[in-house]
Amino acid sequence: MVLNFFKFFLIFTCLLVITSPTNSEVIWGPSIERSGGEYIFETGNKYPNLSGIRGGSRISFPRTFTLFGIQGIYTKDRWEINGKLKTTGWNQKSGEARDEDFFLGAVSTENSTNIATREWSYRDSATVYSGSRNFADGKGKSTVVENRIELFGRYYLQDANPDYWKEGSGFFLSTGARYSYFKYLFYDVNQYIETTPVFYAPIGLGLSYSNDLWEVFYGGGYRFSKNNLYFDFSFMPSIGRIKTRDFHVQRSINFFSENYGFGWSSKIEIGYQFNPTWLSYFRLNHRRFFSEGRFTSQGGLTVADLTSNLVSGFKSHINIKDFSIEIGVLNKIEWNNGIDKTEKQESETKEKIETNETN
Repeated sequence: MVLNFFKFFLIFTCLLVITSPTNSEVIWGPSIERSGGEYIFETGNKYPNLSGIRGGSRISFPRTFTLFGIQGIYTKDRWEINGKLKTTGWNQKSGEARDEDFFLGAVSTENSTNIATREWSYRDSATVYSGSRNFADGKGKSTVVENRIELFGRYYLQDANPDYWKEGSGFFLSTGARYSYFKYLFYDVNQYIETTPVFYAPIGLGLSYSNDLWEVFYGGGYRFSKNNLYFDFSFMPSIGRIKTRDFHVQRSINFFSENYGFGWSSKIEIGYQFNPTWLSYFRLNHRRFFSEGRFTSQGGLTVADLTSNLVSGFKSHINIKDFSIEIGVLNKIEWNNGIDKTEKQESETKEKIETNETN
């Protein structure tokens, strides 16, 4: 997966270099990003199902890891195209994860709508069900590996300029897409089950959880640049689709889900220009994604698990809230260095000849 990302990014960069005319700019640079937040999968029913049970389950993973990235930027006139590749590089420890199964009662609540476009309302919590009582609860460690690739375009208005080294201020319109693949491992699990007698013991590896997430963004922002400093802010609502595979090792059962939903992303960036070709920046990123869909089961060891294979699907909610701090550098490739030096030498030679003739 990582190799395919690198191939795409290299092809994209080479195309920019080959097709770049002299009046455009190509910028590149590495970055490092520290992320935090939460990822939550939930399913349940507040009202009794065919078996008479009111309940559900919740899997929670932390979004704590470090991303390493590289980006290429192509600018011309008022247009900017930005391609990025980011990866954790390896399985990183992400903190304590949790797998809960719970009962729901008459006073329990189900808040499944986070972004209501018709009512113009917004709820920022990543959890859906509250007022529940756990009858099974597993806590353990987790690791995550994540790869991202994204492509964004901007069109600048007023005096704003896509060139980071030129002064100007104004708004811009932006759109783009991002693909993320990430996989969690839930291990060293201590499991509690409300049985007679109560079961509480380590069970080792709990589950693996892989995700494919596509997001499309649209929005805009504002850029201010003066002297050696610039400030950049953007806000972009999004729509997306996420497909997951949740494999419970102890039960030998797979859960496949497909969810659709809305979200948003925001960015605040401050940069400092060291010289005409190099600059550094500090960036704060926020991202929300709230989705709803269905999942199906495959496999299992018990009669209940095998019977669930025959059901067409169960309701699922997958919600992500994360933020990150990112630092990086950018370098503007100077295409005209050789041309400028030749013109300068020719000018100096011409001046010497004219001076000698005058003398």
